[in-house]
Amino acid sequence: MTATIKSKSGRYYVMIDYTQNQKRVQRWIKTEYKVGEHCARKLEQRRLSLLREYQDKIQLVDIDILFSDYLIWWLEEIKRSLALSTYHSYFQAIHHCIAPYFSERKIKLSELKGKDLQEFYNFKQDIDKVSANTIKHYHSYIHRALAYAVKTERLNRNPADNVQLPKIEKHLANYYNVVELNKLLDYAKGKPIEIIVRLAAWFGLRRGEIIGLRWSCIDFDRGVLTVAGVVKDKGNPNKSRELYYEPTAKTAASLRSFPMPQSAVDYLKSIKQAQDERRARYKGYNHAWDDFVCVRDNGDIIPLEYVSRAFPKLCEQAGLRRLRLHELRHTNISLLLEQGASMRELQEWAGHSTYKLTADTYSHVQVKSKLKLADMLDEIIISK
Repeated sequence: MTATIKSKSGRYYVMIDYTQNQKRVQRWIKTEYKVGEHCARKLEQRRLSLLREYQDKIQLVDIDILFSDYLIWWLEEIKRSLALSTYHSYFQAIHHCIAPYFSERKIKLSELKGKDLQEFYNFKQDIDKVSANTIKHYHSYIHRALAYAVKTERLNRNPADNVQLPKIEKHLANYYNVVELNKLLDYAKGKPIEIIVRLAAWFGLRRGEIIGLRWSCIDFDRGVLTVAGVVKDKGNPNKSRELYYEPTAKTAASLRSFPMPQSAVDYLKSIKQAQDERRARYKGYNHAWDDFVCVRDNGDIIPLEYVSRAFPKLCEQAGLRRLRLHELRHTNISLLLEQGASMRELQEWAGHSTYKLTADTYSHVQVKSKLKLADMLDEIIISK
């Protein structure tokens, strides 16, 4: 719920904005203050007073509020505390998956039980074939919303505390060997997705980091490339107008720099020169993404969803195993590990927040690389 000072017809109003029964409600309350009067402090006191009054009114009917309606209300309540991309993730899950399920069953917030949540998770996994990891995210959103209900005395306890979640199987990342990677790079030459493939192969960047790479973050003189932000989408990822740049990354560790091999320097210089020439030549060129590396011939940013769809097809067309783009990141890091890079070095290279994350993700590669040590021992220690 929000309370905002507005002006209309020479008079100040307080607009109360909230969600109830899945509908947005606005109430305009006229104040005694006229536009132009020196009344800022009194007007703010009136706004706060009305906000508390309406919060109390809404809480009086909380006993009858549906759990689905509460989830939608709660998301708008905490919206200002969330990063934009996080809000969109919450919005998609709550509005399109969680709320519709509970709305159909007319379960009230006050009557919600752990078994209701358990049935929801089982339904999503058994009927909708949702992954265990996705259910984990659903549970995180629901648990946080219900914790807020407990904090604000709408519930005495959190029904999500003792729910049994499905076990998440450890994912062993698939990756190419050196021969396969070079075959892919050779096949990608001249294709629209070539620059995406090369940046992932050279530096092991994530999809959003690649699309978010800016020319101002590449120092050709020093041969250094810096990840300083990412491009994300607002829920309609195949449309360029839905994409936005966020000058932050997944974690603080994700903001990192790379020394560039000479092949990368030469390639990126040629890409920049071609972009500069097109920008000067085409009247209809889109200048909104001028500083970005990964743009189409008309200046449009390359859509995230296009990358996700096009890369697996490229692999198949090249006669290789079908991989996701993120597995090209795994290829980069795995090959470096096999060549002798340490886990500590790779933690910084990959932009992982902890050493444990790197070690857990690439433990299978580490075992493979240690086989070389075992072979060396086999030559040193002669068994009789």
